[in-house]
Amino acid sequence: MKSVERILPYTKQLVLYALYDILDSEECEYDKTENGCIAARITVYGNRSGFTLSVSEAPPNTVLTVQVNDPCSVLSEQGELRAVDYLADRIEQLLENELRISDLIISKREKQITEKATTSY
Repeated sequence: MKSVERILPYTKQLVLYALYDILDSEECEYDKTENGCIAARITVYGNRSGFTLSVSEAPPNTVLTVQVNDPCSVLSEQGELRAVDYLADRIEQLLENELRISDLIISKREKQITEKATTSY
């Protein structure tokens, strides 16, 4: 079973939100398992496989683990690695994009407040 770990500078809750958002956007089947992991059947690059995803805290970071535990029969080892990388990348990119958008919105608001303060005198 191939797996990948990503150490992310976000809170566990934020990483979980991103993970569920990606799972929903992939329109896949998923359930939370007894050990707190998320078991999902996801189609990646046209191949439907079973994955286990987990998020754990390692302050000040959060660890995302993606593991393929029931690979599509036609996937090679490299294909399994590409599939886990794809899912981890999607989650990480969503977090990065959301953070950038948030920063832009905050910067724009701060700029507007500064402009209003300087023009009102």
